[in-house]
Amino acid sequence: MSYCEEPSLLFYTLVQYNQRFWCTRALPPKHGGLSIYNITMNGSTIIKRSPIILIRNLVVIEVFAFLIYFLITGHGSYKSDIYAQTFLSNLFPYDAAKMFFLSGAQLIITIYAFLSWYYEQYEIRPGMISHSRGVFFRKRKNLPLEKSMSVTTSFGPIGKRLRYGSIRLENHHNSMVLANIPNPQNYLKAIDKSINPDSNRFIEKPDINRLIAQDENEEIEFKSSLRFDQRINQLNRDLEKAAMKTVAAFLNSKGGYLVIGVDDSRKPLGLQNDYQTIQRKDSDGFENHFTQVFNAMIGPESRHFVKIWFYEIEKREICVIQVAPSTRPVYLKVNDGERFYVRTGNITTDLKFSEVEAYTRSRWPHR
Repeated sequence: MSYCEEPSLLFYTLVQYNQRFWCTRALPPKHGGLSIYNITMNGSTIIKRSPIILIRNLVVIEVFAFLIYFLITGHGSYKSDIYAQTFLSNLFPYDAAKMFFLSGAQLIITIYAFLSWYYEQYEIRPGMISHSRGVFFRKRKNLPLEKSMSVTTSFGPIGKRLRYGSIRLENHHNSMVLANIPNPQNYLKAIDKSINPDSNRFIEKPDINRLIAQDENEEIEFKSSLRFDQRINQLNRDLEKAAMKTVAAFLNSKGGYLVIGVDDSRKPLGLQNDYQTIQRKDSDGFENHFTQVFNAMIGPESRHFVKIWFYEIEKREICVIQVAPSTRPVYLKVNDGERFYVRTGNITTDLKFSEVEAYTRSRWPHR
């Protein structure tokens, strides 16, 4: 379950609906009043614009509608004469029809203004922020969250009093403004966490004894080496491809652990044979070589989803490659082409082109 921030400053009600928890946040006056948002089951945060904006829009629309009505109808009596020539005059008196028309127009305007506010939202998720709006025709704008982007908040004169403002995010190529949201400072932490999704992803070093005590499964795989073939006793670059297939599959699935330097029975073999095949013959050289292969076959843009840990067991050094789920599809470059891999049970599966489209729509529905 996901919880609202700052529990000591608020009371909140959680209602599970369609796999979402809606949080009604009532802060003391000095903390800024009411904020309404939800936390989805996948950890993304959805922000609504301030209800004050809904009220403002209703007032503005009503004023414009009033002005347009009187500009069109004028001040003379000819509008009642025109109405008398229509078939409706036989059904309703002019004053009643006028009341029905004004009431109906007001109702339609009110409903449309409310739906426009209700269906407009910002969604913050790892590596991406989205702005969705539109009642009849939905529009969506996505902005990738990058570590180099600037994030600023601003408040208008009224916003300072009513505790709503805007957040502007800007990178080298594009920008987005989260306009007129309640208490914008409350969402800076969520944005920062999404800009730096790996900031707390690899805090705790995996328990190697727990890993090697398990059998291979959807999130664990074991390999004797990265590039040294124990059977033929020499370098075999096909082993690197096999390791990268597993890493790519973890990225496209739920993440996982690739343990290198143990045999099928989980007996430590060590990395010494791999070290002898690279220029710098130690763990730093091993990690550098892994990064070079990763960048060439998967791409440097996904490297921050992977962390390499080293352990010593029975005086032999082994490696654990911890892989987090990617926020976008990852393709493996092999033989001048690209392949898409996922984990299915304890094996790595190469999906067909038609299967890839369906899988990516399900795995990353907001892309």
